[in-house]
Amino acid sequence: MQKNHKKLRFTAKLIAYSAVCTAIVTALTLCGFSSSAFYFNLGDAAILISSAIFGPVVGAICGGLGSFFADLAVYPATMLYTLVIKGAEGLIAGTLVTLFRKKIKNKPAQVSLSAAALAFSAFFMMTGYFVCQTFFYGTKASALVALPMDAVQASVSFAVAFVVLYPINSVIPISPICSRSFNFLRSVRSSLPFGSLSRLRASRSKLCLKV
Repeated sequence: MQKNHKKLRFTAKLIAYSAVCTAIVTALTLCGFSSSAFYFNLGDAAILISSAIFGPVVGAICGGLGSFFADLAVYPATMLYTLVIKGAEGLIAGTLVTLFRKKIKNKPAQVSLSAAALAFSAFFMMTGYFVCQTFFYGTKASALVALPMDAVQASVSFAVAFVVLYPINSVIPISPICSRSFNFLRSVRSSLPFGSLSRLRASRSKLCLKV
């Protein structure tokens, strides 16, 4: 009974945090700076911050759905690949930052690796858009036009996220929802065929060492 109650509380918190973070990502994506050359917003910064604080599940949900809803309101043609790219950005950032905070005890190394994880996630977003825009526009040349703007978006978003998260990382411990989300993803991975295969290989290696 108590176990079911804990699961219910965790699910309720997960839904609540995901809904709030999704709304923030949507709002910051829509309230951007636009010109004839490009459109800049802080939606990616919100994705990185939410992912680092609340973990990979919330990061994937708010990144994918928040950006999807923003594109749906402004430019629906890109909403589907935005859903995938921004969702993956949140998933990667949340997974890596949580992993480093759990496993690395040295604070300077933890901060450096977490910063690298945020930078990699932002770079993934930029690369993902370049690949999708190549197919969307039909040529690499057309996609290259948007690449510098995406690079600015990724760089500024990373910088804002790092400035916000640096003091939080030093003061606030890993939230329970962040740890449980990370553990949930690990359990999903272990239930997949390649997860079982890796466990089999590990057991075979141990057996060989004993022999």
